[in-house]
Amino acid sequence: MGKYKNKVLNYKDGIILRLYQNLKWAFSFYKMYMGRILLYAFTEILRLGVDFLITYKIGNIVDFAIEKDTEKVIAMGLLYIGLFIANAFLSISSNRLAAWNYNTMQADMVKKVFNKVLKADWEELTAFHSGDLISRMSNDSKTISQNVTTFLTTIITQSLMVIVSLAVILMNDASMILVVVVIAPIIVFSSRIFMRKIYDSQAEIRQIESREVAYNKESFHNIQAVKAFGLADEFYDRIQQLEADRYKADMKSNLFSLMSWIVTYLAGIFSGIICIGWAFYRVDSGAMTFGALTVVIMMAYRIAVAGKAILQQIPVSIQLTVAIERVREIINIHNEKLVETAEYEKFAVQTDKNGVAVHVDNMCFAYKTGRQIFDNVNLEANPGEIIALVGPSGEGKTTMLRILLGILKAGSGDVYAQLPVENGEKYSFSTETRSLIAYVPQGNTMLSGTIKENMQLIAPDATDEEIIDALQQACAYDFVKKLPDGIYHNIGESGVGFSEGQNQRLAIARAILRKTPILLMDEATSALDVATERKVLSNLMKKDTKRTCILTTHRPSVLSACDRVYRISDTKVNVINEAEIQQLMNDF
Repeated sequence: MGKYKNKVLNYKDGIILRLYQNLKWAFSFYKMYMGRILLYAFTEILRLGVDFLITYKIGNIVDFAIEKDTEKVIAMGLLYIGLFIANAFLSISSNRLAAWNYNTMQADMVKKVFNKVLKADWEELTAFHSGDLISRMSNDSKTISQNVTTFLTTIITQSLMVIVSLAVILMNDASMILVVVVIAPIIVFSSRIFMRKIYDSQAEIRQIESREVAYNKESFHNIQAVKAFGLADEFYDRIQQLEADRYKADMKSNLFSLMSWIVTYLAGIFSGIICIGWAFYRVDSGAMTFGALTVVIMMAYRIAVAGKAILQQIPVSIQLTVAIERVREIINIHNEKLVETAEYEKFAVQTDKNGVAVHVDNMCFAYKTGRQIFDNVNLEANPGEIIALVGPSGEGKTTMLRILLGILKAGSGDVYAQLPVENGEKYSFSTETRSLIAYVPQGNTMLSGTIKENMQLIAPDATDEEIIDALQQACAYDFVKKLPDGIYHNIGESGVGFSEGQNQRLAIARAILRKTPILLMDEATSALDVATERKVLSNLMKKDTKRTCILTTHRPSVLSACDRVYRISDTKVNVINEAEIQQLMNDF
């Protein structure tokens, strides 16, 4: 995605400059569609060419009618029939091409933004709310793909119409150049008066829409808690406020757009009065025929229509600028550094035989915000061991797992996997070593679909027998087999229909299916009763005696089943002894 990066725009840059830079980026992003974009533009030019001929030839009909030349009037009538048919065909073709371009370009941008989110650096990505990401991926991508082709095409074709119509007017009466010199600055100045105001209000609308999507997402996700605490009215009040803010910003944008249009339209009317008044003067003085006057009036009308179309692109250009800048913010996030080497493939194969040990040596880590999490810490976990990480919330238990997963990178020190033999080969943890790890995160991670589909998300080729075996290890098959459809039972959104403990066991079963030498579990048994929790851990190690298991927990009840317990607190990681473990259990 780096190839799409361009100069970072400053808010203080002029709107025209920002629009230019953003359109340049958009066409770079859509360069594979340039042939289709040009085809659409060519079709629009042909259509407007036919429109122009329809207008241009009206003067001949007037002159032929005045001369009572019936034969030529009929010939012109037949020509007009042909022109109208051609205009209808080109209009349909243009509309179809626009729809084709819009739909495929939107799909392409949505896919690229979605892919970027999946592969983006985790710390940079967390600066955006998930609702905001959804808004940018859907609403902003739609605005861009819908307008990026038609905007420039409209500007180009309508500007050509203005130029050609103006040329025809000057051909009929060269003195009209004096009128152009007077009215051109009026039109240009009037069109730019409210552009900054429109941009500001459009940016505000997009921000409010993102907040609203985020709020809706969180409200629906936590609907059970909302009901339990009787917060329906409070949540409704908040959405009312968001809608009121959006309405206010939308109406403000509409007001500035209308004011811009009114000022420019009045300037256009004033300019038209000057133009037509001068034309009538020229006819009255005998310098122009009635046919030529008709052509001048019709060309002036074409200029007015084209000018209106161009004016309508002012708010579009602002919406387009805002949408592109919002999408560029996402696209410009750095990707995770993905590594694939032959050396790792060789190392990974060797882990299948004896498992792999986890080592953290003199490691330091701080988030980009500056908060120090680890200061010169050490940790070790060997094949066949269950290692527990305990400590207060927010002290770094989950952060340690993220470092092992390569989601975060240690600031200094060594974090590596090592083959459990004398002088065994080492390999630093990174995105590459994720294939060694199965991970059970906090929270409910079940997706809509059948139990089997959720299991095969991790292991696409897993058989029903393998899925059932994993469910049995996780103590989940006892309730799954009682379901009418067994492993083909549909899970609701976020595991609706199952208890938290049941969802946790399903998540553990899914991780087991990956058959990796390392298993990381982040509060993954917090909702299980003590007996089930112990049985799950026992099953995990009994089935694969070479597995290295690292878990985080707030529940000391599981600690007696662990080979070693590390306390994470105040940037330090220390092994605690049996007496301290017993004290934790007593306190709990």
